[in-house]
Amino acid sequence: MSIRVPLLLASLALAGCKPQAMQASYHCADNSRFHFSRQSQTVELIRGEQRFQGYMDERGLLTWPRDAAGKALPDSFFIIRKQPDEMKLYGGFAGTGLACKLDKR
Repeated sequence: MSIRVPLLLASLALAGCKPQAMQASYHCADNSRFHFSRQSQTVELIRGEQRFQGYMDERGLLTWPRDAAGKALPDSFFIIRKQPDEMKLYGGFAGTGLACKLDKR
């Protein structure tokens, strides 16, 4: 009986968590757009007329091609767990955090 209680509590705790999406698109407060795919570990950032394609790791750290050097691109992103429809970009033009909302399909 004592083993069942922790298992029940763990399953109840996990029931409130939503798994993170394998891919998603966001629109940001400055009209930038951000798309990621966990499966291919790729990201795309559209800012004005410019389009940048890069890579991400499992922690949300971003790597951009060398030709994007000097463009002040973000170096990481973070999906807010309590509000999975919100995400923030950090670094570069995003500074200490640029808020972005999940695109509704």
